[in-house]
Amino acid sequence: MKKNRILLLVASFLTILLMTPTYANAETVNVYFFRSSTCPHCQAAQEFFSELQEDEEYKDLFVVKDFEVSSKKNSNLMSEAAEIMGDTASGVPYIVIGDESFMGYSSSSDDSIKTAIKETYENEEFVDPLAELMTNFESGSDDGLIIIGIFAGVVIIVGVGIFFARKDTDKIEKSIVNEEKKEEPKKVEVKPETKKVEKATTKKSTAKKTSTNKSTTKKTTTKKKATSKK
Repeated sequence: MKKNRILLLVASFLTILLMTPTYANAETVNVYFFRSSTCPHCQAAQEFFSELQEDEEYKDLFVVKDFEVSSKKNSNLMSEAAEIMGDTASGVPYIVIGDESFMGYSSSSDDSIKTAIKETYENEEFVDPLAELMTNFESGSDDGLIIIGIFAGVVIIVGVGIFFARKDTDKIEKSIVNEEKKEEPKKVEVKPETKKVEKATTKKSTAKKTSTNKSTTKKTTTKKKATSKK
């Protein structure tokens, strides 16, 4: 039973782990990049981040969280993010790195973006100001992935529970059957004494015949003696 509980706890932990967004990643810096596919400045910024992700010095320091604002949901998210950062996001691209935000983009911003990434990465006490917003955003997503994850987790936990419950039930039933077999008294077959009775009857009848023959022999002997006297 203890082993079963451990397996259930492991399944629950894996389910929660799958459902939890990875925005507050302590090992990398989250670069929140709000853009539009029709914006040329956004395309230039996107190319810059792609090149930076190939750079040996920076590629392991950050990860880009990309949001296309043509979606109303993403557009509202950008407004909420700007409000948290103390900005008014009136256009794209809008970029948030650590405690810094960038409204618009040009190649002159490259060094400032690199510095923001590096300083945020090296700051061990840094807390992502948008982590909670992003977590809530993903939890309420319309794509249903979180709901599917929860449902899958529940199914896994219930399935594991039923499997081990059945296993335990089978063990209990087998042990009960074995105990009943042990406690069941041995049946002693009582053989009828027909043969003994038959033997006794045969002996009696033989004895009668013998006594009858003896008496007949005596009578015959007596007659013979009487005849000889005459």
